[in-house]
Amino acid sequence: MDWRVDDRTGHDQEVTHTADSSRRGWSWDRVLLLVLALLACGLALASPQLIVPYPQAMAWFESAAFFPLLALTLMALAGVVEVFNRRHAIELKDSEELDSSQACMGLAWAMLGLFGLYMLAVPWLGYLSSTLLFLVASSRLLGFAWRTTWALSLPLALVMWWVFLKLLKVHFGHGWLI
Repeated sequence: MDWRVDDRTGHDQEVTHTADSSRRGWSWDRVLLLVLALLACGLALASPQLIVPYPQAMAWFESAAFFPLLALTLMALAGVVEVFNRRHAIELKDSEELDSSQACMGLAWAMLGLFGLYMLAVPWLGYLSSTLLFLVASSRLLGFAWRTTWALSLPLALVMWWVFLKLLKVHFGHGWLI
């Protein structure tokens, strides 16, 4: 089963259920989205008390609180927009999405483990080097060729390093590499 937020169906797809837009007809996913959006909004409003020491003297776009505030605000807005979009959702009998039985759970667990190692490596190795290693390792795990791996990993790691460390001034610690 698949839910669509627009009124369209695919070729030969049947609609099995339409979402009720009344207050009593809220589905669990809309309620969860709204709760998460409100939680993100509350955390964004409470961030001056949660970030210790909060840099009052710095410009708002240069402080360590800028990226968490930006991320929490985007999460809250996205949650509210998604709740609004799902009020007219329809459930389709045949999904256009991939079948979950085709998922390769071993690969998913390996990628999750690799991401966990990446999170642990960032403070020790540094953001740029650990991001490059993560992108190379994950590309190879996904079966990309060496040429494609390096063509994607190196520019993407450099762009991410520039955006997060230079532009957004996110502090990742001082690793022994870059």
